[in-house]
Amino acid sequence: MKAMTWMAVALALHGLGCGAPQRKMDPTRPIEVHTGAFGVRYTQDGEAIGGVPEWLSKEPEAASHVSRSQALRLVASLVAGAGGMLIGTPLGQELGGERDPLWPLAGVGAAAIAVSIPLSIWSTSSMDSAVEAHNRLIVGGGEGSATPKRTAARAERAERAGRAAPSAPLEAFGFVFGAARATALAACEGAGHTWSEEEDGVARCSGTPTESIAGASAELTFDDDRLSAVELVVRPPEDAQGWATSFRATEAALVRLFGKSAQRSFVIPDECKAAELFLGCVADGRVTGSASWSPDDGPSVVLSIIGSPPPSTLRVRLTPGLPKM
Repeated sequence: MKAMTWMAVALALHGLGCGAPQRKMDPTRPIEVHTGAFGVRYTQDGEAIGGVPEWLSKEPEAASHVSRSQALRLVASLVAGAGGMLIGTPLGQELGGERDPLWPLAGVGAAAIAVSIPLSIWSTSSMDSAVEAHNRLIVGGGEGSATPKRTAARAERAERAGRAAPSAPLEAFGFVFGAARATALAACEGAGHTWSEEEDGVARCSGTPTESIAGASAELTFDDDRLSAVELVVRPPEDAQGWATSFRATEAALVRLFGKSAQRSFVIPDECKAAELFLGCVADGRVTGSASWSPDDGPSVVLSIIGSPPPSTLRVRLTPGLPKM
């Protein structure tokens, strides 16, 4: 009976440990996971955060892990609750003075609580997988593109102190605004990419000199033979998971370069949040929106989802001043 009492005390302490004050999760930054004796704690740059499952359930690549975690947690809670009731029945009878308490019920209850423990562990593991999926996208999906979290911390501290967010020089991923067409061509071919010019007057480069946005080609517009606008075109893989991954990686790369967006209005309906449905919703226009950056000492940037005409693409348009919306 003492073992059962200590188990009940441990469960109570676990519940109390979950009540610590937390700040809201920042979806543009990685999440750190801390596993302790009484549960799991999520932080960003060392500060405890809340709302992690709610936000990750909106990310197509993490949603399935979150759903599984929540289902397992519910089952574990129900099983543990039933076990607690079974243990409590003979204890209550004992305290009430009954001569023959139903102690076998306590054994069944203890077994139920034992079953709930691996379910809880599985639930936690599934949530860890959701966090890992989020973090992979935030760092751009590869080891070479990972940004140390202290860089994000410095940017946030600068913002809190009233300083300007990180900004880019007056250039666009290796192309310089105001440069002659021949200079832009040299920058394109010097990076090993292919240059072409279409009848619409737009020049196209098969990549960008800096390659900061994975898989992007560039469309360049000139006024009086001087570069006036650059639009990066990202054609994600033709599968829902790959498309969603490219979208998150592209936005995360822009956040690292230009700081937090000044405006963000992406619309992802509930019926489109599942990874297998996301791409179809992009194609038929149900997933839409844009995000924009306007640093004082850099180009204006607009990220857009373009579903039609096919194939669906991501577009990143950079101009020296405010873009015409």
